[in-house]
Amino acid sequence: MLLKGATLVSDPCPYCRGVRIMNEGNAFCVNCGRESREEKVPQDSGKQGEEEQPALGKLDQKVEELTEELRKEKDYSKQQIILKSISEILEVKAKLKKP
Repeated sequence: MLLKGATLVSDPCPYCRGVRIMNEGNAFCVNCGRESREEKVPQDSGKQGEEEQPALGKLDQKVEELTEELRKEKDYSKQQIILKSISEILEVKAKLKKP
């Protein structure tokens, strides 16, 4: 489906927490097969903050690990791969922080 123009949805399936794909305005779960027209997962306002904080902490930890790995790495091409990973993690963190 991705090769035919579908896109990955950043929010997990509200039913099974699986990966969703957006195609023609419908979000389709790859795991359970359920569809919905909602792109955002409905969440309780209190629960959302609780779920995001551990995710942000894990992302911070991963950035620290990659930074340490970058310090030790001598191969330029591997350094570029690590830098790209760090950049992508920072982009995800910025998206999670948006209200």
